[in-house]
Order: sequence, then C-alpha cells, then structure tokens
Amino acid sequence: MTYKKIMIVGGGSAGWITAALMNGIMNKNGQKKVDISLIESPDIPRIAVGEATVPNIRQILITLGIDELDFMKSTDATFKQGIKFNNWLHNTGDSYYHQFSRYTPNMVDTFGQEWLKSDRSIPFADTISVQPALCEMNLSPKLIGLRQHQIPVSYAYHLNALKMADYLRDIAVGQGVTHYLDNITKVDMTEQGDIAAVNTEKGSRYEADLFVDCTGFASLLIEKELGIGWEDFSDYLFCDRACVMQVPYETYYPGRVNSVTQATALSAGWIWDIPLTNRRGIGHVYSSAFITDDDAEKELRTYEGAHSDHLSTRVVHFQVGRRKKTWAANCVAIGLSGGFLEPLESTGLYLVQTAALLLAEHFPFDGQMKELSDKFNILMSDRFDEILSFINLHYCLTQRTDTDFWQEVQRPEHILRALQEKLDYWKIKPPSQSDFKDQYTLFTHQNHELVLYGMDFLKDHYRQKYGPELSSPIVPGFIQQRLQAMQSQLPLHDEWLHHSLGMPRYPSAYASGV
Repeated sequence: MTYKKIMIVGGGSAGWITAALMNGIMNKNGQKKVDISLIESPDIPRIAVGEATVPNIRQILITLGIDELDFMKSTDATFKQGIKFNNWLHNTGDSYYHQFSRYTPNMVDTFGQEWLKSDRSIPFADTISVQPALCEMNLSPKLIGLRQHQIPVSYAYHLNALKMADYLRDIAVGQGVTHYLDNITKVDMTEQGDIAAVNTEKGSRYEADLFVDCTGFASLLIEKELGIGWEDFSDYLFCDRACVMQVPYETYYPGRVNSVTQATALSAGWIWDIPLTNRRGIGHVYSSAFITDDDAEKELRTYEGAHSDHLSTRVVHFQVGRRKKTWAANCVAIGLSGGFLEPLESTGLYLVQTAALLLAEHFPFDGQMKELSDKFNILMSDRFDEILSFINLHYCLTQRTDTDFWQEVQRPEHILRALQEKLDYWKIKPPSQSDFKDQYTLFTHQNHELVLYGMDFLKDHYRQKYGPELSSPIVPGFIQQRLQAMQSQLPLHDEWLHHSLGMPRYPSAYASGV
C-alpha cells in the first residue's frame, strides 16, 4: 500500500513535537495512514531558549501515552502553576499572579465585577483561586503518589527543551518515524510551485507530498524557497533580544524550587526565572533600541547576584511576528519559521503543539490542499494575533514612567486597535465569556481579568463611581476551606521533586550564609 509522505525538515522542539504528535494521531493503534520522516542537520546548534509551558502540554503526554514521572525525570522538569509578575505596574515591589486554576461558577461569572467595587485590599487572584497562596507557600500542585494527570489544581511544566526534543525523538523513532542526519543542499520545485524534493550533502534525494519547515529563524523552505513574507509585530512588542544564563544549583541554590515562573520587569524589558531540578534558567528579554547588550547583561547579573560573575551568557536575537501564510503550496511552517512572540506567557511550545494538531486534523489525504490550507492559515493567524494582543495588554497597562522604554510602550500608537476597543468596552462592562467568540482561544476572559486587575485596571474609575469608602473584597468560604485542606495535605514542591523524581537535596545558599 502507498502512503502519503510527510517530510519534516529540522529537528529541535518544533520538529520532534510535530513528528511525535502527528505520528501518534495519524498512525495510532497500528493503523498506518502516512509515512513520516524527519531530517535535521548534525551541524546546526539548537536554540531551545523556552523552558516554560502552559497546561495544554499535558495533552502531548496523554496523546502519546507517556508516563508523567518518566517524562519529568528525563527533562529535568518541575511543576509550573502560573506566572508571578514583578514590578510591572510601578517598579516598587508590586506583583500579581496569572495562575492556571480558578473557581468557575456554573452560571454567570460575577467575581470580577464584585471585586472591582471593593477597596482591592485583597488581590483579585486570591478571591477566585487557592493557587496564588499555594505558590507563595511553595506547595506542590500534586500529592506524592497521586496518579498521573489526576490533579487538584491545574499545572504545566518547567523543563529542559533540548531534553524534551530528544525524549520525543526517541518515542517518535521507536514508533516508526524515520530519522535522517544530513544537511540540505538544494530544494527541487515543481512547475506548479510545490516542493518536489530536498537534496542532501550525502547525495540523497527525499520526495514527499507535504513538507514541514521546522528550520527555525532560517526558514529554509517557507521563506527562502517559497518567498512567503513576514508580518512584523515590533510596533506592539519592542523586545528583540534575550541575554540568557544558566545557574546550576551547585553554584547557587536559593533555598527552594519555585512552582511558578517569575517574570520581573527591568528598565527596558523583563527577566524570566525558570527553575528545573538541577539549575535555573534566567533570561533578560529586552529592546536593543533602549538598552545596549552590555548593559542588558549587567542588569541580568545584578538581578542574579555576585555568584553569577563567572557564569557565561549568550545573546539570542529574534524578530517578533508571523508568516503571512504558515501553509503555502505543500509546505507548512511550524515553530520559529512560522512566527515568534516574546515568551512572556510561555506560548512557544503551545504554538508548535497547536500547529501539529491542526495539521493532523487538516491533512490533505486527497491532495486538495487549498481549502484546507486556507482554513489552517486562518486558525494559526488567529492564534498568533490572540497571543500578541494578550502580551500587548501587559505592557499597555503599566504605570511605570521611570525609563523611556516604559513611557513609550504606553503610547496609543503601540496599543493594538482591537485591544484598545476591548479596553474601552470593558470600561462599560467587565470582561465576560461572551467577549471571546473563538472556540480555540487560549486566553479567555478569566485570563484577561487576572492581568487587568493585577495591573489596577479602572481603579480610579471605580473609586469615582462608588466613592472612597469601599468594602474589602470577599474571599468565598469554599476558597478558604479548600486552601486550608490543601495546605495540610500538599507537600512542599521540593519534597515532591525529591521523593517522586529523585532530585538531590541541595545545600541552601541562605543556610550556608552566602
């Protein structure tokens, strides 16, 4: 029997997530539908900056039948219960949580509306979820010994992206994906403008019905061969570089492994702080128009402390935006070749996962690609635009005026028109489910509420409307009861990692007086 052939060009996280997922979906239960191959260069280093994820990543494990503990051990993974944003509002030590779990009522959600009428003395996140308190106490989202994917609160992972790619490579190859290590030297095109084959340094020629470009920023197929242009987002997201550093626990262990990603705003950007079981990964995401590479590195080292003086850094350049088409002719761009958004909400691997799932759903078995590719392009463009808007929201609500960068990001011309329309509408009516029509949306009204109210949206407006003597926010009794129960049951995050994954007990820098 002749099967449709898929050739994935490029490995890394994008290539191997795509290969493993498409193979797991399309060739499941021993019923083969497609031949999947992946070719990657043995000479090109992988970027693998992003090490934080969103809860959707657990669907990869479920789809592929992966044991969670084995996956976490193999990728140095820890739990992630959300993001803690520091100094985004005033640069005075302020912070707020964008956590993954919150109470959702069966009928109309009025929690935000009620909180807006209060004196805001209790953060909004604490009135609708136990998770910020769990993160502050550094508790695990799971009990020791609890069955995989059985969870009291939602979570994602912090992980080593290179090890994740290797882990999925082994699964994919073990389940029938063909793997080639070679460099592509030439691409053959058909008269109709499709890709016919790729030729390699070792003299091989590989034909396929569909090619997937996972070559990163090089965009070997989608741009260099098919000439698909780029839609630039830099008017709305200024950051274009990241200075990254790894901090091994043997060098410095801060006393605990956080179960939340820290995102701390600096003078011209922000720092991610992501803990694994053997190290932390930190990175200063910044705009080169407002700070030099040297000064960005200095800010990163100041953030980390004197123990970072001997640790190496590297600078990653990036351009925010997306392809005008992520599927053109018989080529689909997935990963950095298809687009990039700064990793403020940890959406890089999510976009890869989503593209792979949608491609499996829209695969052209009968060879008719136009209608399928048109729909795929709309869906993926919507995903990028949605995330762009949500990240733009974090910047446009800031009240910081201490640097040119923070003054500039607030200017009206740097706020997306559609986002500004939402903000104007939300001055009349707080966000609700009906404001978001896209069934594939990642960031619902509940996610927007956490950022809006964490950034003091409409604070003065409601004080003028309801007067200065406002009552304290109400924390529902069931939230308090659940927190009390979970506080007594859940282990510390470090203890879960030690007991379940065998993470060493590192000597604390604080305990040793460092």
